[in-house]
Amino acid sequence: MAIGGIVIMYVLLLLKNSLPLLLQGLYATLLLWISASIFSIIAGAIMGVLRSNALRIVYISSLFDGITFVLRAVPFYVQLLIAYFVIPSLLHCNISAFCAAVISLGLCSASYVSQIMRGGINAISVGQWEAAKVLGYSMLDTVRFIIVPQTLKIVLPALIGECDQLLKSTSIVSAIGVLELTGAGRNIIAQEMNPLTIYMVLAGMYLVMSAILAYCAVIVEKKMYKQ
Repeated sequence: MAIGGIVIMYVLLLLKNSLPLLLQGLYATLLLWISASIFSIIAGAIMGVLRSNALRIVYISSLFDGITFVLRAVPFYVQLLIAYFVIPSLLHCNISAFCAAVISLGLCSASYVSQIMRGGINAISVGQWEAAKVLGYSMLDTVRFIIVPQTLKIVLPALIGECDQLLKSTSIVSAIGVLELTGAGRNIIAQEMNPLTIYMVLAGMYLVMSAILAYCAVIVEKKMYKQ
């Protein structure tokens, strides 16, 4: 019993000492995730719309097809290294590790969002497009008021899954020096030499963030289907 109490006290003291660095890493992770998610959804939605069968534009859609293929084919870790080391060297400019992480995370995720949106729009029946045309809707209004609302209901679970995956991908960016949650955990382990406790705490923190995202997704999904 005495040994158990000592162990508990040690773990609590370790967590107390590690808390500032963990919170710093958590803040960086959330900032990375939110920034990259916004970038990913906007860029992915634009590419997905222009890659759909009904809205293809010559050359532009083909260009987006190629970009999407490349971004999905190259591993994210390689994209991260290219964004931080190769591109600044070619352009003779400096880019912060955080900006490189946001850009690479956003572009990689945007390629998958593009596929999700493209599939959702293609799932809308041709009759919807024809009916909108008969009613006098312009192409822009058709997409905005008829196609996109229906598409979101179809693709919402996949988009939430992609956002959740993007959250997990932030753990890789410590490879270029961004002190996010996993990187902060590794720094603590290097100091305290107690990987079991710290990795369990990290797993718990990621689990809580994923649970909050899933809960918010359920609320949004219920409201969307009620409408």
